[in-house]
Amino acid sequence: MRPTDQQGSALILVLWCLLLMGMAVFGVVDLVELSVEHTNHTQLAMDAEALASSGLALGLNPQLLKDDPLLSQKPSEGRQFDVHIGSEGARLNLNYILLSNHREILVNLFTQWGLKIGDADHVADCLYDWVTPGDLRSLNGAKADDYAHAGLPQRPTYEPFTSFDEVGLVMGMDLLTKVKPDWRESFTLWSGGPLNINEAPPDLIAAVFGLDTKRVSFVTEARNGRDGLAATADDVPIANVQSFQSSLGIPDLTMKALANQISLSDPVRRVESVGQAQGIRVMISVVTRLNTSPIQYFLWSEQ
Repeated sequence: MRPTDQQGSALILVLWCLLLMGMAVFGVVDLVELSVEHTNHTQLAMDAEALASSGLALGLNPQLLKDDPLLSQKPSEGRQFDVHIGSEGARLNLNYILLSNHREILVNLFTQWGLKIGDADHVADCLYDWVTPGDLRSLNGAKADDYAHAGLPQRPTYEPFTSFDEVGLVMGMDLLTKVKPDWRESFTLWSGGPLNINEAPPDLIAAVFGLDTKRVSFVTEARNGRDGLAATADDVPIANVQSFQSSLGIPDLTMKALANQISLSDPVRRVESVGQAQGIRVMISVVTRLNTSPIQYFLWSEQ
């Protein structure tokens, strides 16, 4: 090989080495950048969780109302927490309704949401049959044999529901989910039982008594005060069941039959605290009974 050919080969080899070294350097830089980004994201997530925990500590104070300015704070630029407090009794307690055999409340609500009456009866009966013992099914319900014949692996527990994931296994719940994907937001498994009419939305109160929602809205708007929010400082609480009955024109027989389905308060509180750090968001949700020692928790979730 001539000297010029050797020099040319050496030059090409050097160029290839430089190219490989450059690729390696760029790869290392990318890895370092990814590592830094991951570290920053992890730190921000930890900051957001700490902020959410700080808000939660305030939300668990039984003396604070949902509009207290302490519940929304911005300690520094890009970092803040916001806390929402609500009565768990403002939701319908599914177990309580079923075990007190008031399926008509569920039928009223499901038809409000858009289910046909036959489908609403089917879902309500299936929910009832899931939590009540025995093999005798309701007219439109389903017991263990019906699930087997339908080729479904789940079976009724014949005990009160312990989670909403379990509720979702009940035959017919797919029909409800189609018309109301967020149906869980209207129910609870952890309240004291009766619906708290001082904080419940009009559609749930209307479902209990089979009333028109717009009619009930006049009462809840007056109850909520100027800000339109329940459980805030300007509320005008419903003082007693008699005044509530009179304001809605509920017949005595109806009120007598459903008196155990409503209350003026509830000891169980739902607290949702959201912490944010530079766009990273963490929410902690807690359902707890206040004024107990130690504090009693029914639900604790983070997302």
